[in-house]
Amino acid sequence: MSRAISPAPNATAKPNAAQPRQRVAAISIDPIRLLRQNSIGIVVALFSGAVLGVILNYVFLYAYPIWSGTAYLEIRSQLESASDLNAKELGTEESVIRLAQTEVARMMSRENIKKAMENTDVQKTQWSQSSTYRDENNLFNLDEAATQLEKDLRAGHKRGTQIFYISWNANVPEDVPVVLNAIADSYIKQTRNSENSRFAATLNVFKNNEDVLYKQTMAKKLEIQDFVKQKGMTSLNEASSENSRALEKMRDGIASTTSELSVAESRLDQAKKKQSSAESLSEEDLREADNDTVMINLNRDLEDLSRRYEAAKLQYEDTHAEVLQLKAACDSITAQRNNKRDEVISRNKLSDLRGAINRVESLKSLLKKQVEEFNSDSKKSEEFTANMAELGTLREQLSQIEAQRKEVGQTINNLELARLRDESRRVEFIQKAIKPREITFPQLKFMIPGTAVLVCGLYVLILFIRELLDQRVKYPSDLVALPGRILGVIPDISDDPTKPKRAESVVLEEPHSMTAENFRQASALISKGLSPTNAKIVLVISPMPDSGTTAIVINLAACEASVGRKTLIVGANLRRPGLAKALGQDPLLPGLGDILNGANPADTVVDIGNGLHFIGAGVPSNRSFQLLNTDKMDAFLDWCHQNYDRVYLDTPPSVVAGEGLALANKVDAAILVVRAWQDQKGLVAKLAYQLMECKCIFLGTILNRPKNTAGGYFKKNAEAIAQYAISTSAFQMSASGAAKDKLLPGDSAKPSAT
Repeated sequence: MSRAISPAPNATAKPNAAQPRQRVAAISIDPIRLLRQNSIGIVVALFSGAVLGVILNYVFLYAYPIWSGTAYLEIRSQLESASDLNAKELGTEESVIRLAQTEVARMMSRENIKKAMENTDVQKTQWSQSSTYRDENNLFNLDEAATQLEKDLRAGHKRGTQIFYISWNANVPEDVPVVLNAIADSYIKQTRNSENSRFAATLNVFKNNEDVLYKQTMAKKLEIQDFVKQKGMTSLNEASSENSRALEKMRDGIASTTSELSVAESRLDQAKKKQSSAESLSEEDLREADNDTVMINLNRDLEDLSRRYEAAKLQYEDTHAEVLQLKAACDSITAQRNNKRDEVISRNKLSDLRGAINRVESLKSLLKKQVEEFNSDSKKSEEFTANMAELGTLREQLSQIEAQRKEVGQTINNLELARLRDESRRVEFIQKAIKPREITFPQLKFMIPGTAVLVCGLYVLILFIRELLDQRVKYPSDLVALPGRILGVIPDISDDPTKPKRAESVVLEEPHSMTAENFRQASALISKGLSPTNAKIVLVISPMPDSGTTAIVINLAACEASVGRKTLIVGANLRRPGLAKALGQDPLLPGLGDILNGANPADTVVDIGNGLHFIGAGVPSNRSFQLLNTDKMDAFLDWCHQNYDRVYLDTPPSVVAGEGLALANKVDAAILVVRAWQDQKGLVAKLAYQLMECKCIFLGTILNRPKNTAGGYFKKNAEAIAQYAISTSAFQMSASGAAKDKLLPGDSAKPSAT
């Protein structure tokens, strides 16, 4: 009779049927947990290290003491000029660091160290008496000593200052200041020699330049004297002023003559127009004509006759002879006057025209003469000005040369004055090395904590290395990389705060315990994994013996039975059965072996109570494990599927028996039980992947008996579960009540095993 697992509505196919293998995660270590687990060892390592530090301190104090010394030097700020009160700053922090590193490199140079080794005081030190630095003739080897000092000397710059230093360690305190001060003195001496040479070379350049400028000055003065003689330029300032005044006077005369000429030409034009009668006579012309002597007499006579005529007209009538006579005389005088006026006006016009012509010609002649004289004097003035400009250029060149010479002379004076000031020294001692007063190494205040930390560090390093090399599954985190989910973590009963007596029956006997709660949580996850299908038969397998599959099977079955499912426990480990003994049943009762040899399954079932049933391994003579992979086993599984809601098979470890994996292709689902601190990660992974490739559903892994007491994975959770269970009304019954006796009669004498 064949058996099929029908999926629930909307359920997917077997989840692990075609899944690729998951990549194994990198090895992870919980450092806090590891350190807490080994806290006592760490304390012991710290104490042992402290004791060792005391011992090593006195050993080194006798065998190899080290004394240290330091010489400090300063890079001094430099003067910009000899008159400055204070020296200028060296610049930015970066500039100071670069300059200090340069000076340190010079002081640490091999040439400087060898120069210092020539000091007789250095060659008398105990350090120099070492055979390392002496040849076969006991002569001091400068090269060997310098080579060793290059390695041993330390030099650097104090950040934020202009100070640099050199330090050295020696086994004899008296040797430290001798060697350090010799090196520093040699460096300062070479620095000052270099500065003196550079100063002398610079001063020589400026003095040579001063001599050249002096010669140029004398040559320029001679050139100016020759130029003045050749051009006849004496009384230069008076001549220049006289020429300027004469030209200005001539310029004013020309302007005045030009103005007068313009007026004369205007009068000439007016005279010509009057002469041609093109212009009417003005009142002025008439007045001028009336001022003539003849015109004055005629006007007087006319006026006299006019008065006599007017008087006669008043006395006589117009036809009177006297009136007519006087009228004729007035008309005659008037005609005579008009004729005479015309004659005088004509004569005046001609006179004005001739005078205007003469005036214009005279002014033109004068203007021409003035322009010629001005042009001549201007040419002479331009020549004089050009000579003056050239002379000024020569004098300016002389002035520039003299200014350069003066500047160079001032620079020479500044250099000499600056050299005399202390600020001119670029590097100076701040503190010479002195004989050390305190030993550098060893010191108890450093040896004790240092050795303690070192020993403790080595111990911790060994712990971590051992943890990395240990491939056993110890914590739930080690199972993260495996396929399937972690269904549960079952602690050792010794780590359970409720202290249960037997792990195999903890759900039945002490349901209030933390271990029982962990089984219930695992059972819930198993049920959730089986719910999408009609799966009922679950195989429980482990990689190695003593993994606790028997206890896992019993407690998971008890959890299923407690929720009303009809549950069967089958002892499928026909090689070394232990299920009957764990349940307090007779191991010789008929069971699976007898069923595979033809017995009726219903006749071999033992009813434990409350829906929990049991089929053992059977009579020893019928325990043929080869029959587990036959059709008879298929028929038995079909019977189980028809008669029970949940069936758990306790199978042998996969390493020692192959029937467990064979049954995995017959059952509905499989659970892998891993014993913490026993099963290797590689073996567990191999078995997990093998179960994935089988026909059953691989539900996941249960980790059994991890250590929780020292930073364990579920320690705080366990305490919370136990505390909560104390006040849970469902667990108020006495652990020794009748209910427990009814479930497992005679259990009290059974040994505890996982």
